[in-house]
Amino acid sequence: MQKQHQILKQKFKLSPQQIQFLGLLAIPLVDLEKRIEEELEENPTLEESDATDSTDNKEENFHYKNKDSKQDFIVDNLTGNINSLSNFLHKQVIGINNSDKEVELLEYLIDSLDDNGFLTQRKDAIIDDYFIANDILISEQELNSTLNILKTFDPSGVGAKDLQECLIIQLERKDNIYKSISIEILRDYYHEFSNKNFEKIIKELKISEKELAGVYKEIETLNPIPGSSFSINKENTEYVVPDFSLKNGEDGVSVVLNNPNKKIVAVNKYYEKLLKETSDTETKDFLQTKIEKAKWFVDALKKRNKTLKDVMEAIVKIQKNYFISGKEYDIKPMKLADIAEIIKMDISTISRVTNSKYVETNFGSFLLKDFFSEAYKKDNGEIISTKEIKKTLIDIIEGEDKTKPYTDEVICELLGKEDYHIARRTVAKYREELKIPISKFRRKL
Repeated sequence: MQKQHQILKQKFKLSPQQIQFLGLLAIPLVDLEKRIEEELEENPTLEESDATDSTDNKEENFHYKNKDSKQDFIVDNLTGNINSLSNFLHKQVIGINNSDKEVELLEYLIDSLDDNGFLTQRKDAIIDDYFIANDILISEQELNSTLNILKTFDPSGVGAKDLQECLIIQLERKDNIYKSISIEILRDYYHEFSNKNFEKIIKELKISEKELAGVYKEIETLNPIPGSSFSINKENTEYVVPDFSLKNGEDGVSVVLNNPNKKIVAVNKYYEKLLKETSDTETKDFLQTKIEKAKWFVDALKKRNKTLKDVMEAIVKIQKNYFISGKEYDIKPMKLADIAEIIKMDISTISRVTNSKYVETNFGSFLLKDFFSEAYKKDNGEIISTKEIKKTLIDIIEGEDKTKPYTDEVICELLGKEDYHIARRTVAKYREELKIPISKFRRKL
């Protein structure tokens, strides 16, 4: 027989406005303008005007420090006349002495390249797609012939199906004493080359270690991504726009909120007046709803302003020495809970504020989340940040003999000599977080 139990649970349900506010907290400065524009387009009772033209008290409006030069840079790069790989290749088609059919196919292949400059589609798929798009059937021989023309274009390596072919194409166009052996290694021993299996390559090709070292040195000069110097997909281009700027002065470190313009958001006075004067019920209900929403949005932006600044000032309070010196060893252990305790807010709120936000300092721009780290207690009782251990790990790897790079076990032992007694799996975890490959792939001749 089943027993029935009555359980009392407390649940906290967020209102739609609370959810919207948390969304405002989470978005970085670079996306805030778009969010404001969406609200302005949707709500006619909300207006945007120059802060310098407003007679209202500035503390009652949403505004930030102007960052004109940085904004101009972003606008120029996002909306300017950016030279793409596709345009660069199409210009090289002009004037070539080929049939119209070849030129049309060549232009089709250029438009089929990915952002890296590679043509990754299978040849049979290209033939089928070209027939569907142009109602013209081409043979594989015609495709190969035209593709070979594309592979002679600049940048060298464009039109390759993968990295292996890209490197071979570049080598074929160069003149070097290691050219022949380099092509042979990439063609027949690519897997061994990629995995730095030096012994097998030397043994089977009967070459010296010096020759193989010359091959690696030559191949390292090649460009693995032909399209890397072109802005092909502007939407994928990322620009760091700091949400905060720190200023070091006699009174310490001060926090400034950044904003790419001098606009303020406020409720339109005309519609507020119209709401009081109109007798039309439908109009009154519409304006009442829109004005209330506009007031909420203005207040939410001001609250976001204050919350972000409170969080950043709390971070500065803990990491003051680091923001003055810029030295890694001055970073103190810090958790989200530490900031939440200082400003008396929920940890989830701190997480939203610090996610995807950047701060500009005298020594560079950094993600806020990078300042958070766990504490580690040394043998002498000193409490340090795990970032200090990671910095020591980097120093160890930078100073290793690249012909015999340290394994994680050896790094673990070397860290122990510095009083950092951590497990091998922790070393591997830190190494991966720092995007440092395993010893096998750090190996050089």
